[in-house]
Amino acid sequence: MFLKEIKLANFKCLSDISLSFEKTKTTNRKWTLILGENGTGKSNVLKAIALVTSGSNALGELLGNIDSWIKLGETSCTITAIIETKKGEERYISLKFERGDNLSKVISNNKESLYLIDSAIENANRNYFIVAYGASRRLSNEVFSNFEKSRDARSMNVRNLFDNSSTLNPLTAWIIELDYRSGEEGINLVKEALHDFLPGIIFHSIDKDKKQVMFETVDGLISLDELSDGYQNMAAWIGDLLFRVTEAFRNYSKPLESRGLLLIDELDLHLHPKWQRKLLDFIGNKLPNFQVVATTHSPLTAQQADTGELFALKRNDSNIVEIIPFIGSPKSLLINQLLMTPVFGLETDESYEVQNVKKEYEALKSKGNSLNETEKKTMKIVKSKLKDLPQRNLQTSSSKELELLEKIEEKLKIKV
Repeated sequence: MFLKEIKLANFKCLSDISLSFEKTKTTNRKWTLILGENGTGKSNVLKAIALVTSGSNALGELLGNIDSWIKLGETSCTITAIIETKKGEERYISLKFERGDNLSKVISNNKESLYLIDSAIENANRNYFIVAYGASRRLSNEVFSNFEKSRDARSMNVRNLFDNSSTLNPLTAWIIELDYRSGEEGINLVKEALHDFLPGIIFHSIDKDKKQVMFETVDGLISLDELSDGYQNMAAWIGDLLFRVTEAFRNYSKPLESRGLLLIDELDLHLHPKWQRKLLDFIGNKLPNFQVVATTHSPLTAQQADTGELFALKRNDSNIVEIIPFIGSPKSLLINQLLMTPVFGLETDESYEVQNVKKEYEALKSKGNSLNETEKKTMKIVKSKLKDLPQRNLQTSSSKELELLEKIEEKLKIKV
């Protein structure tokens, strides 16, 4: 399955949002990155996608208070999507929630769209395979129980996006079980993925007596639960993702080459900038046939997007959230240039303190010779603060390189 389009009307804070995932008339984008200030609805876009593709059984686990999905002051909301099957056939699906509806009413009112999803799921649970992660991705140290089997698999695949208290699959327990079930061959995929994604440490062994997964680090052998929070966060969701994909496509010789949709809120959460710059490549290489829709606040992550892959949610003068596409290729811009485009909206790449000092300097300077004694003293202090700032005209690039950069910037200017 590939997602071709999503439209939201009065869904949470989103009055009227439409986002196409088509790269060309015949192909869909692999990557879609969404920026936005807090409160502009980035997470809600991901949740809408998960809801409209979840099926009847999963809705009962995910919806909760149905009125909470409807924009304040409105009586209903709708989610409309176009999805494409493996055979290239288009499916038009939608969900409509009326204020005051209960779950049975929602399912009854949307039975035609839900039938398309439910009938596909009945044939194979991996049809319309979707995995989603919220901003709270916590590693669980529990041993495996029957909780995965006792609840709807589709809702569990996206539960973390909807419930901050939802923990991910216990990676240590799964690796031990995988080793028991398949031996060295079974855990090679996990070892390789963790090795690639956790720079500076290497998957070493399984301590079966202590029931721990051990990693080789510069400080010696360390168990998974002793690694730093950053490593544990990454190991948590990457391990959970590997579990869900390999379990769903267990009969595939190369399960990571299967098709699916990955939704991630705050993709680069807890990642060092050096890791952020490699994140899209890692996911793209490990899941070559997955479509990814993710939110981010990081310019380092946004900089990895290609033409047509970066969007921003912004409130207009009427306080209505709009979606703004980035025109051009973020990959071609320097970080400071990207930060000062409309999708980020910063006035300057200087620190907030320096920005305020310069404003104070300009205000004092505009008074000319009419400064009083206090203002003259302030002027001296302000000038001293500005004296040792880096000079932008100290360039190490050649004149030809600078001329080329200016031409690139001119072509990539965004008009909003």
